[in-house]
Amino acid sequence: MRGSSRLVLTAVSVAIGILLAIQIRSAGELTSTVPDLRTSEMRVMLMEAMRHNQVLQEDLEALRQKVREYERTVTQGVGALGLLRTELDRARLLAGITPVRGPGLVVTLSDSKKPAVQGDDPRLFVIHDEDILKLINVLRAAGAEALSINGERLLATTEIHCAGPTVSINNMRIAPPFVVSAIGNAAAMESSLRMRGGIVEVLGYFGMEVTITQHNALEIQGYTRPLRFEWAKPIEGR
Repeated sequence: MRGSSRLVLTAVSVAIGILLAIQIRSAGELTSTVPDLRTSEMRVMLMEAMRHNQVLQEDLEALRQKVREYERTVTQGVGALGLLRTELDRARLLAGITPVRGPGLVVTLSDSKKPAVQGDDPRLFVIHDEDILKLINVLRAAGAEALSINGERLLATTEIHCAGPTVSINNMRIAPPFVVSAIGNAAAMESSLRMRGGIVEVLGYFGMEVTITQHNALEIQGYTRPLRFEWAKPIEGR
């Protein structure tokens, strides 16, 4: 038990070091940004860096608290199992296999109903996989903590690609309209989507319909199908 506790303490300490390195790197990247960016873009980048820095500070403090808890349980010889169970629950949450609830928004994407003019490429007036990917990336950059598309929970391994007249998500063919649910700061996410020159404006130019509704309590189901790793294996001792 004491050997395992030392390993846990070592892992948490390494994590704290990584968070500190990321924080320093983030600050450095912000100062090296190209100086001729528009003011609005710089403001967005500054707000994102500040938000990211705050998150890192909170994570760092949480890890420090965790070290103190492990040290206390090692000294007392009790409670280690409960802490490990808490870590398992958090790992399930991060993996996306646990249903979650929280404030957020729902974005519905529909193909354009605008009649095409002779000579126009009809493919310009339908939602493509790349449009969904851009939308998801914007939501994630704005702090979305859980995402689903037409009920399909998005994981780190989720693929989004064209499959004929449909889009494949988690190897499931999905047809429009595409309903994207995101849990996070609803106001911040909607503001990011509606930025000038952003995804909503671009899709609207081609007549695609984009509706955004904010929710105080949004539910997103967990991923329920088996997760298998055939080639990636954990490194022993890490």
